[in-house]
Amino acid sequence: MYNIKRGDFMLCLNPNDKIECQPFIVRKIYKKVSQNKKEYYHLQISHGIKNYDAKIWNFKDEISVNITPGCFANVWGTVKDFKGNLQIHIDKILKIENPDEDLIQQITPTCNTDPLKLEIEINKLISSVKHPKLNSLLNSIFNLPEIINNFYLKAAGAEIHHAYIGGLAEHTIEVTKIVIFLCNIYNYINRDLAVTASLLHDIGKVIELSNFPENKYTDAGRMLGHIYLGTDLISAEANKIADFPNDLLLDLKHCILAHHGTLEMGSPVVPMTIEAIALHNADKMSAEINGFNLAIQRDTNTGNWTEFNNIYKRYIKK
Repeated sequence: MYNIKRGDFMLCLNPNDKIECQPFIVRKIYKKVSQNKKEYYHLQISHGIKNYDAKIWNFKDEISVNITPGCFANVWGTVKDFKGNLQIHIDKILKIENPDEDLIQQITPTCNTDPLKLEIEINKLISSVKHPKLNSLLNSIFNLPEIINNFYLKAAGAEIHHAYIGGLAEHTIEVTKIVIFLCNIYNYINRDLAVTASLLHDIGKVIELSNFPENKYTDAGRMLGHIYLGTDLISAEANKIADFPNDLLLDLKHCILAHHGTLEMGSPVVPMTIEAIALHNADKMSAEINGFNLAIQRDTNTGNWTEFNNIYKRYIKK
């Protein structure tokens, strides 16, 4: 199992543990009403990759004013076993104003691979593309300030897969390496096109998702989505390259638009080329294998199986 880095400290909680001034990131907070008509707060809080269900039974209106999604907070309380899952009953919670860099690194989920190494790997893959126009396009896009400053800090997803700092670069590398493996088996795949499409397939997520600790959809991300945003960026940069072949740009954009595989999964078109179907399957493999691993690591069930996973519609063996 691939372990996601949690800084230098890994939090390990067990039933009946007492929590004293333990920092967490607040992911979600809701006001709810119990069966006996009493108001309470239901929270999802996280430390590293692990998400914890939490309750505040001592309801106070000011809590939801100060404690908001994305904030850091110190928590006091007790860990309970609720139907086989860990649940934190919070006695006290205080927002951490202006958390320092050490704390942020300690509890924010981060890829095990150093960002510099991710960047070196991406650049090696770019250099492997020999078609001059595609190579120029890749270098143009990956040298844009908004890409340089954000690509290696972004997650590949808000929740499901590669949902940690560096996840977008890691997922991109995985997908590209899988596609290269397929190219070595099926020598009729256009390698330069397939590799370029793999490197750019999720480039729109730089705009779609906010930075950590929020890692939420931006307005543009929610209204347009990364497939459109990425295709738009590719078109804009290709148009700056003299004599970029229209048919090549069409094939590349088709790969990006079709990489989710079906209309139901968010692609406006289904894959209609060999390169597009190769990219789709590589993307699916990377996302699902990592998604299973994240589900296992996040799970707070005390048994050998995760709780029922609503994304994958199954239990997953640890």
